[in-house]
Amino acid sequence: MSTYGEKYESRLNATRDTNPRQGSESNGVLAINRKRVHSDDGDDGEIKDDFDDYEKEDEDAATDTAAAVAANGEEKTAMVEEQQGLIRFEVVYNDSEDESMRRLTELKNIFQKQLPKMPKEYIARLVYDRNHSSLAIVKSNGHVVGGITFRLFEQRQFAEIVFCAVSSSEQVKGFTKDITLDKRLWMGYIKDYEGGTLMQCSMVEKVEYLKVKEILNRQREASIHVAVLEKIRAKTRSQIVYPGLNNFKQNPGLTGIDPFSIPGISESGWTPEMDEISRSLARSKLNTWQINVVSEMLVHHSAWPFQKPVDPQEVPDYYVVVKEPMDLMTLESNVDENKYPTLEAFVEDTRKIFLNCKNYNGEGTRYWRCATSLEKFFDDKVREWKARSAN
Repeated sequence: MSTYGEKYESRLNATRDTNPRQGSESNGVLAINRKRVHSDDGDDGEIKDDFDDYEKEDEDAATDTAAAVAANGEEKTAMVEEQQGLIRFEVVYNDSEDESMRRLTELKNIFQKQLPKMPKEYIARLVYDRNHSSLAIVKSNGHVVGGITFRLFEQRQFAEIVFCAVSSSEQVKGFTKDITLDKRLWMGYIKDYEGGTLMQCSMVEKVEYLKVKEILNRQREASIHVAVLEKIRAKTRSQIVYPGLNNFKQNPGLTGIDPFSIPGISESGWTPEMDEISRSLARSKLNTWQINVVSEMLVHHSAWPFQKPVDPQEVPDYYVVVKEPMDLMTLESNVDENKYPTLEAFVEDTRKIFLNCKNYNGEGTRYWRCATSLEKFFDDKVREWKARSAN
């Protein structure tokens, strides 16, 4: 796995070898021992994390926090804990600074622990990716206990939350499966993975979300005297319920109706163009599978030679020998643009990566071994897809 995070962890490992199995405090952050598994051909395999000491101290800190809050007779909320100095929120991103990398590594560990069905390599890749940022919840003892990793689309006024998790005792709520954001803003920017559930959480600048419960209680009390509910109804249409259609029941031979004749359609702001955009940008199961396969290949331990196009200044004669170059970055771009309508087209372009490598490099070289290893991984994925499609 060739990521900035891996380089950081490798450097961190070297400083810990003198005292294995023990954590150390550095700037208020627990440094956790790492174990790295090496493959037979010498390439670094997946990173395995030793969570035992970290989780024990984190659970003890959480217990102490809960006891302190209970003793004060206060409700244990993020707002209360922040006001008491028990937690703080920090925005971190991959700027290669040690402090940032510690935060991101601890956050990655939490995601990998709390999201067991998500590939560990995929989590690491996005957490350390410089196009993404993270909001970490940090305890007063320096431990990261949760947070989110997100990608901001500022011009389109939304952010995609890629991972959201906390360690054991906390939960995050407020998301809904009802997507109300205009599809024209996010379709093609957020990948809707097969097997995943797309959810939305809308943020309103005027709302103090950490005080929502308090605000609602005050509104309920005020509604008795100032008729808040009536004022809300005067400014919204959410309470209006339209009757169901009986056109098809009355006329069994009816095959279609004017959408704008349906009560509430015009008021909702819907237009036929919205459906056309959705259909044109919709991803098939095959394309979704292609996206997942390329994402997994990008973080494969043998993928480092094929991450991007070969630089002709570094290898002057490469494009003299290789007439149809291909790399994972180009393949990912093609997949994102839905350029492979059939499995055969996708497989043909992907195999160019392995064939080009073997044609240019001699058998037995490390590049040859990487191509063979990644090709085997790809062939396994293709077989799985064919078997699943046949059922």
